[in-house]
Amino acid sequence: MKKLYAFFAAALMSASMYAAAPTAADLAAEYDVVNNVVFCIQFIEDAEVCNDIRFVGTPNGWGKGLDAPEGASESWDNCEKFAPVPGFDGWYAAELPYSEGFEGKPLQEPTNRAWTWDYQCGDINAWVHVDGLELSLSEGFADECNIAASAPGAYIYQLKYWKKHKSPCVAVVEHDYTIKLYAPDACSEMKPAIIGDFNGWSAGVAMNEGLDEEFNTVYTYSFHDQEGHGFKIKEATDTDWTNEMQYYDTENDAWKNFQNFELGAETEIVLEYSDNDLYRYAKCDASPSEYTVFTVNLPSENAPEAVEIIGTFDGWQGTAMEKLNNGWFFVELEAKESQYFKFRSAGSWNKEIEIKNDESGEWAKIGDNALVFGQLWQDDTYKGTPCKWIELDMSDPAKYRWSVAEQGIENVVLTEKAQKVVVDGVLYIVRDNKMFNVQGTQVR
Repeated sequence: MKKLYAFFAAALMSASMYAAAPTAADLAAEYDVVNNVVFCIQFIEDAEVCNDIRFVGTPNGWGKGLDAPEGASESWDNCEKFAPVPGFDGWYAAELPYSEGFEGKPLQEPTNRAWTWDYQCGDINAWVHVDGLELSLSEGFADECNIAASAPGAYIYQLKYWKKHKSPCVAVVEHDYTIKLYAPDACSEMKPAIIGDFNGWSAGVAMNEGLDEEFNTVYTYSFHDQEGHGFKIKEATDTDWTNEMQYYDTENDAWKNFQNFELGAETEIVLEYSDNDLYRYAKCDASPSEYTVFTVNLPSENAPEAVEIIGTFDGWQGTAMEKLNNGWFFVELEAKESQYFKFRSAGSWNKEIEIKNDESGEWAKIGDNALVFGQLWQDDTYKGTPCKWIELDMSDPAKYRWSVAEQGIENVVLTEKAQKVVVDGVLYIVRDNKMFNVQGTQVR
């Protein structure tokens, strides 16, 4: 009899967890859903709650405050707190002023209140719509979810788990870690660096070069971090993530970037990557005998005084082109077959090349992933040296023209992980809710 009672009690308790949900009408009686966004969430399954839940996003400058000076740090005190919804046990709501471009996400504070993005909401599959308006959910960086609201109103959801099913309610295990790396020597001038959660993925820390017991070159770096955090290897002077350590995928006959390495209980991590046939730095295959000679004929009307080629080959830094007497532009550079490029006015996005759609007749800027070196180059020689030569004619005004950048902000999705943001003609990159200039320095 006791077992039967326990069974029915558990069933009733489980049913009550999911049944007593507020409706949009209920929230309208309690909150201002005409002018504000009201996030109402029940945290179920693995989304355990033991500390305060905060909303971090555009209404609070992503945790730094709306008027935060450059270099300011995030603080939980800047972020609106989710509070229990009166009359609905287990439901929490945050009321936030709506403005165009509204974005954000719920984060749970850790017990020590140190700022971290570890305990943010889970990916798209973690969300269950219950009532009210629907959020715009999109894949974020590293198992995250980007959340946007297109209008004021009530948004009622259940959340099933936090990012990577991590919970601040579980004690964090920390260690002093040491990484030992045996690196490929094909590009001996490149020195490795560690980047990861321990330094906010914001800069690579150069590893220390030494010799092991058998007099082999080994790179080491020690740091304090917690289990479950990640790290990667890249070249120490690389600021734009274009020169990561790669491995050779024999099945697909291609070089690929590593996924994040995850820290565990083992505190001394040895990475044996000295085999040049299996491991390399991404830029290690660019040699003087494989450089590209590039000539391009660009539109003359409304042309900028100086032109540069820019793309993944130079980390979107921009490489100046020489204008020849016949109107063509010329440059020598090192590039890989899979890298992208485009053209712009030197040092600025005020002017870049637009192409006309033959079917619609509409003009659009050339996409960042549209022009690929390997699709255009051919074997040739230059000054007696083998090279890859490209001749590209964009001089036809019926097909190509120079754009004029609009003032203000323009967002264009680059990948699932990042966005290009042009502010008054200056390019920035937004990744993981942080804004960087093209040199990789965080600006907000």
